Amino acid sequence: MTVITAPQIPSSPARSAPAVRLFARPQRGVNTTTVAVGLFILATAAMLTGLGGRAANVAYAVAAVLAAAVLLARSPAMYSSFALWMWFVSPFVRRVLDYRHGWNSTNPALLAPPLVAALSIITLARNARELRGQLFAPYLLILGALAYGYSVGLINAGLIPSTYALLTWIAPLVFGLHLALSWRHYLELSAAIRKTFSVALPILAVYGIYQFVRLPVWDAQWMINADLKSLGSPLPFLVRVFGTLNTPGPYAAVLLSGMLMLLSGKGFIRFPGIAVAAVALLLTRTRAVWVAFLIGLVMQQLSQPVIRLPRRIVTLVIVSILAAPLTQIPSFRDTIGSRMSTLKTISADNSFIKRVQFSQANANEIVATALGNGLGTTGGAIKLTNVQVGLRSLDNGFLELFYLFGWLGGAMFLLGVAALLYQSFRFAEARRDPFSSAVRATAIALVSILPIGDVFTGSTGTLLWTMLGLGIAAHAYHLTTGLALRSRAARAHFAAQERALAGSGAR
Repeated sequence: MTVITAPQIPSSPARSAPAVRLFARPQRGVNTTTVAVGLFILATAAMLTGLGGRAANVAYAVAAVLAAAVLLARSPAMYSSFALWMWFVSPFVRRVLDYRHGWNSTNPALLAPPLVAALSIITLARNARELRGQLFAPYLLILGALAYGYSVGLINAGLIPSTYALLTWIAPLVFGLHLALSWRHYLELSAAIRKTFSVALPILAVYGIYQFVRLPVWDAQWMINADLKSLGSPLPFLVRVFGTLNTPGPYAAVLLSGMLMLLSGKGFIRFPGIAVAAVALLLTRTRAVWVAFLIGLVMQQLSQPVIRLPRRIVTLVIVSILAAPLTQIPSFRDTIGSRMSTLKTISADNSFIKRVQFSQANANEIVATALGNGLGTTGGAIKLTNVQVGLRSLDNGFLELFYLFGWLGGAMFLLGVAALLYQSFRFAEARRDPFSSAVRATAIALVSILPIGDVFTGSTGTLLWTMLGLGIAAHAYHLTTGLALRSRAARAHFAAQERALAGSGAR
């Protein structure tokens, strides 16, 4: 038996188990998973109407974890879809609960997405041996950096802030690892993720446009309580759209990912969803994500055969035509046009200048602190400590990495991410698998946002690790089918061997 050193899998699935059972196994316990999701939706709807009082904040997170545990045990694909939905809608649920029961700056409902994602550590424990393979080696560097950052954070910030910060960092990562280690279910996973975005993208986009035109009261109240000046004014046509998420950046990242996913699909029904998502993306006024989307679009085109280029161009033209009527409404046109005009004079833009000045001021401190400050000294974790340490936000993902993990830990983390991205360029099957091409292009697009913010935690981090994990899963799966082989002759020889083995097995 020939062994592939990367994922430690047999080179021929026919020699170890029937291909249908190994890679396209039907979902077990469909009724159980459907009941679990249905009960969770009903419970959430009841909470949003006011049932449960302030206890609903905790009940929502508990219900989410219980439903996710059932799904993880019965269907990795349905669990993965459910976990993504939790990141998409939990901030919205939190805002409605705050509106019903009063403002809570540390609402436990927001623990639901990271806790659901953290359940995937079970998959990691079950398949820990596969981390020895070449494909998964970069993850070990990243996990090592997190362990170092946590140990330093325990000293500087304390147990509770550093542990909370570790959860926010490691939950998206292990979820991505769950997808990578579940490569045997790649066909199910890819179908589930594509369906998730095909349903979620138009819903999230339409809500964002509605938010711009007629700002819901729970969103307006949350903007006032959170006091985030970057969101604009809590009034229709003056708000920077943030949809069902907390801020425009993560919301724009979700739209970007969904659009790149659906652009690689088929069928006319996806065009309206992509069109409204494009309008919502423009209304976020997040210039870095606009540029990131173009980067992802270019990468996606470059990884596909030239013969598919005309079809992609036709798709973009149709989407542009469908989006044009909305963008020509005066209030839409003025908002989008004024933001786009700043791209021509970006060096003179006030927000850009302040961001650069802030980064320069903190860079000197980071250079002087070679050991790093540790997890728990940035972001929401600093609310959990009475010690005056850390910064609320650095607005620069590179600086935050070295601020938290120091020179050594930051270098390990970036080296691990770079290694995963490098693998995106060298895998041959991306030209014949549009989905794997889309996830790798999306990963590169999301990483390009790093200079203006954190892309490794929260919903944006979950999307990034999801794309990287699916890319690894695609390659591991295609190694077993021969599609990942670079030589056309080798692929043909491999296919002939598989047919011969299948024939002998049938006899």
